[in-house]
Amino acid sequence: MALRDYWPFSRRTFATVGSNPSYAKDEPRSYGEGVIRRLRLQNTGRFGNDYERHIGDGKAYMDVYLSDPLVRTLVDLPCLYASKDGWDIVTDDENLRDSITAMFKEINIDQLIYGWLRNARIFGTSYLEWTGDNLVLRSSQNMYIQRDENGQIKYYYQKVGSKDEDIRFEEDEMVHLLNNTFDDYAYGLSDIHPILYLVDLKDYAERDVGTALNKYAVSRFDISAGLPDMPYGPDKINEIVDAFNSLEPGEDIIHGNDIVVKELQGTQRAFEYGKYMDDITKKIHMALKVPITMWEKPEQARPIFEPYVRYLQASVEAALNSQLLPQLGDAQFKFRQINVDDSFVKAKTDMVYLAEGVLSPEEVRLERGMNPAGVSEMQDTAENVNVSGGKDQDKKEESKRTENRGNKPAANATGDRKSE
Repeated sequence: MALRDYWPFSRRTFATVGSNPSYAKDEPRSYGEGVIRRLRLQNTGRFGNDYERHIGDGKAYMDVYLSDPLVRTLVDLPCLYASKDGWDIVTDDENLRDSITAMFKEINIDQLIYGWLRNARIFGTSYLEWTGDNLVLRSSQNMYIQRDENGQIKYYYQKVGSKDEDIRFEEDEMVHLLNNTFDDYAYGLSDIHPILYLVDLKDYAERDVGTALNKYAVSRFDISAGLPDMPYGPDKINEIVDAFNSLEPGEDIIHGNDIVVKELQGTQRAFEYGKYMDDITKKIHMALKVPITMWEKPEQARPIFEPYVRYLQASVEAALNSQLLPQLGDAQFKFRQINVDDSFVKAKTDMVYLAEGVLSPEEVRLERGMNPAGVSEMQDTAENVNVSGGKDQDKKEESKRTENRGNKPAANATGDRKSE
């Protein structure tokens, strides 16, 4: 079935190229008499702006996300938790609920929400284009917003080339998500911007500027470069680092008087270097709302992590319910309850039970719905079958282990032997 067949939605032709679309002032709601002074100043004179400039540097944020595995994981994880447990369409109209649900499933709304949230965390604002029967994730780097001086959105502006080639979308043709709104700006704030200096410090240390790694001695070195009246810039420092990294085993370290090298091998200063790296890593975790204890002690991370995931879900619900759902009918989009007690936590629990001898490996496999080790396919066991092999004994196979693992096993754990 095509998406256009899902009543009451139908595909439409929209957007304009090379010219700004008209908009209805104070429709569907009023934006008052207060003004955004910045916009009033920008729109005066002969050459007014076609769109509002972004906050920050989107390309820098993208580069950090793509190149730093720690940052990438910490950005992705809350988005994954926010979108993994499903959603519901809340309405009294069953036909409307079925049609919206069918369309959302057809367009894979779960993956769209994940990417939409991720872009919002990286760039501050993310966009879904609504075509009438589909939602399409658009780049945050070349999409802009233009408002009037009272704050009402006039159109969305996608920059693809010259003004004659740029595309303008009307307000109801785009659904935008703001991450951490700020003052009266049209855009949200990037979660990566506050950690740029921390990433630089981490990269600086990992590249061994200040703790260069000598390949043949496996030692760290404290390197001071430059002279008091002639400090070295980044290019010269990188040149020195490359020279040290290119040393062959057994090759002597030869340098001028503008470079001072001190070996750090098991010293107090080397220990402080480790604490320095740990401190940077911890600050990056906290800035991205994923406490470092999430990996080893998730229960300690929940007071921070769970409310943040719920905040992300509330942001998605508000954006969809205010911008998209009114075009579809009298309905609301609602996330289901998040479940942090997932397979990650259960796996850690199983490891503890296995280590303490509470469960056997076969019991863990059974509880997880897996076949016993070495068995590729299990056949159903007949009821009242004698599974223990005891002579003339009528026994029943346990179908499910008790949920309360703290209970002690019964003396007769295999069946219902009658006392003689």
